[in-house]
Amino acid sequence: MNLQSKFILEFRSYDFAMQNHIIMKSKFGKQKATAVKKFQNALDSGEVDSLVVPMIKHLNSLEDYYTTSSCAGRISVFHDVGTKKDSDWLGKWHHEVGVEDIKSALKRIPKKGIVWFIYEPSIFHIVSRDLDSAVRIVNLARNSGFKKVGVQSCKPERYLVEICSTERIDAPLIERGKILIDKNYIKCIVKIANKKFQKGKKKLKRLENALKSEL
Repeated sequence: MNLQSKFILEFRSYDFAMQNHIIMKSKFGKQKATAVKKFQNALDSGEVDSLVVPMIKHLNSLEDYYTTSSCAGRISVFHDVGTKKDSDWLGKWHHEVGVEDIKSALKRIPKKGIVWFIYEPSIFHIVSRDLDSAVRIVNLARNSGFKKVGVQSCKPERYLVEICSTERIDAPLIERGKILIDKNYIKCIVKIANKKFQKGKKKLKRLENALKSEL
């Protein structure tokens, strides 16, 4: 390497370092650093859905984006007594389930409240540095099949985009200790939920591919 090439390489390295320094000093940079650290801690603790890890890592690696929350989709059995404090999960899965999973969750039949079978679709919150960057995310998500997409808040250096699927199931299973369903119903609702989960995974992959190719 000649002296001129060495000088250019060192100058580019210095310029890149200075750009990173400026980014970190900004409000966006500070908030992104905090969000990325939280994500890494959650990842180390096994609290992040494996299906969304590649997409989150890609977004967080980009200069104008970072994620604040994400979920690839969830199937659950939820005991609702009317208040958040006293309600609880009888079962919760971030993957497809079997009939035996639901039966196991229903071994304890609460005498109060309602027990629900719930399928929740994937949801993401992505922060963009500016409005143009946010609009790009919105368009890519819609083109990938997500119907519920929009900019939720607009603040300087913080444009929050929410991406959410619309497929959802909320079905009561037990009310005040009374079982409302039978074995065939459980088989049916598990089958429907798993199909929705599979559809959601395909949509997530389309979005991941779009983000990686366009951003």
